[in-house]
Amino acid sequence: MNAILAPFRVPELRRYLLGLVLVFAGAWATGESGSMLPLACGAAAWAMLSVPLLRRLLGSRQTSGRR
Repeated sequence: MNAILAPFRVPELRRYLLGLVLVFAGAWATGESGSMLPLACGAAAWAMLSVPLLRRLLGSRQTSGRR
C-alpha cells in the first residue's frame, strides 16, 4: 500500500493533481453555466500548478545527463 501512495507524498505531484481537479471543476461549471470563463480559469490554474513538477522533472533529467 505504501508503494501506491508514495508518489502522492511529492508536493509537486499533489499540486499538479489539484490543477487537474480544477480543470474538471471548471469543465463542469462551464457545462452548467454555458460560460467558458470557469474552464479558462481552471486551465490557467493547472498550468501554473504544473510548473514546479516540470521543473523538477527537467532538473532531474539535466543532472542525470551530466554523468
